[in-house]
Amino acid sequence: MKKLKQNTLFLFLTIVSTSLFISCDSDDDNNTIPPINTGVSVTVANTFQSATITSGVETAIEDLFMQPAGSLEATANVSDATEFPAYLLGLYDIDIDQNSISFELVAGANDPNYGPLFRTLEPDTFDRYYLTFDEAQNVKGFSSSNSSVTLRIDANNILVVEIGEGFEFQPGASFTITLN
Repeated sequence: MKKLKQNTLFLFLTIVSTSLFISCDSDDDNNTIPPINTGVSVTVANTFQSATITSGVETAIEDLFMQPAGSLEATANVSDATEFPAYLLGLYDIDIDQNSISFELVAGANDPNYGPLFRTLEPDTFDRYYLTFDEAQNVKGFSSSNSSVTLRIDANNILVVEIGEGFEFQPGASFTITLN
């Protein structure tokens, strides 16, 4: 009888121990840190670089539009809404969430600022969007829905969306960068 009680106690402790390890393992899966934190503040600034328009020099967009330095930057908090609707004088809606960055070109074909510029971007042309967060983020890599769009990680709080050669800079163009 004593042997039966010992075997039962051993079996009970084995089952309890196993369930604790399994339970801990599944809890760890739920603690994955997203690439971007909701609620964090982010500022977007734009530069443009082109062999023909800027002589190959990366130039702040304010200089091209003859505006005061920093006047076309915008700041918002990452949320469920589009953070930057009609950013850059009505060019893009920019939406950032925990796992992605999406751009949709909302300027119309006859837009006075952009209409004459619609085209397929040439070699050595770069339209860059600097996203500066007020705190470190957890972005380790990315994939892009458009082969002409990449993401550069300059620091743990600075991401650069780079639109380049071959991008169809046209009304309705859109892309999403999926973060990991």
